Parts: sequence; structure tokens; C-alpha cells
Amino acid sequence: MHMSKLIFARNAASLVLAGLALGACSTSGGGGASVAPAPVRAASSEGTVPDYCPQVSLREGTAILRKGEGDNLQYIASISGTTRSCRVRDGQLYMEVGIAGRVVPGPAARSGEVQLPIRVAILDANQLVYSQLGQQPVGVTPAGGAQDFRYVDRAIRIAVPKGRSLVVYAGFDEGPQNGAKRPGS
Repeated sequence: MHMSKLIFARNAASLVLAGLALGACSTSGGGGASVAPAPVRAASSEGTVPDYCPQVSLREGTAILRKGEGDNLQYIASISGTTRSCRVRDGQLYMEVGIAGRVVPGPAARSGEVQLPIRVAILDANQLVYSQLGQQPVGVTPAGGAQDFRYVDRAIRIAVPKGRSLVVYAGFDEGPQNGAKRPGS
């Protein structure tokens, strides 16, 4: 009986520590009472982990990319998840934004590599402070089934915001379509 209580206590402590670690990297929009966080969570030679690391959002219309239609559909790419990490060093916010997804070949798929155009953009108080378009190669074969992909933008360096005013967007971006204005431009 004593051993089972010890195991339970150890498992409960592990869950609490895991919850605290996860909470250090995320924000929530929920209401309720809040406690003023410490200015930083930890220190290292790579900088400090700030108490604020903004969530990544997908702008409407940027989570799915289709190449072709009907019988001419080459593939459909979709974003299934995002993540981010933040560090502060020398007055700069260093961020890494990760995007995960999948490419499903269509009836007109050809064997080879497709390039997925992925943009990460950051607004601070509605002012664009970062925008980078990257390319993620994904191998596709007509009979090969869906292929997972992961893209990480590690180049983000911006001034530390004065408040919690950052908005981070990620998504597919092929540029203006037929003279239309791109969302967020």
C-alpha cells in the first residue's frame, strides 16, 4: 500500500510539472483571475524564455492549397497544426514558428517534388513587423498516398513588444490571384 501511494505522488508531481512547462509556452484567451507573471521564466546562453509568446493563427483561406480542379487536381495540401517558441536576447525577440501538414495527391498527380509556399507574418499593434515567404518541398507520387510535411521559420528577430500586442499568422501564400489583393496586404 505504501508503494502505491509513492507511485501516485510521483505521477501527480510529474503531471503538475508537465502542466507548468506547457503553460510557460502558451497563452489562453480564457477569462478568470490571473496572476502577474514574472518578467522571464528561465535564463540560458541562448537568452531567456519570456512570459509571453504569442499563439500562431491561420488566416482564413490560407490553411488549404489546391493545385488544379476536378480530374486535373494535382494535389491538395493542408495545414494541420502550428507551434512556436520564443527567446529574448539583446533586446530582440527570437521566435521559431513551426507548421505541420499533409499533401494528398489528386487524380492528375505526377511523381516528383512540389514546392509549398508558406508565409509567416507578424503584426505588432496592426503594423507589419515581419513577413517571410518560404518554400517547403514535398515528394508526391500518384499512388503513394498522403505525405506529411513540417516547415520551421527560424529567422524571426523582432524588437521585444511593449505589451501583448503581437499577432502571428502562418499559411499558404501563392501571392495575388487574378489581380486580387492578398489577405493582410
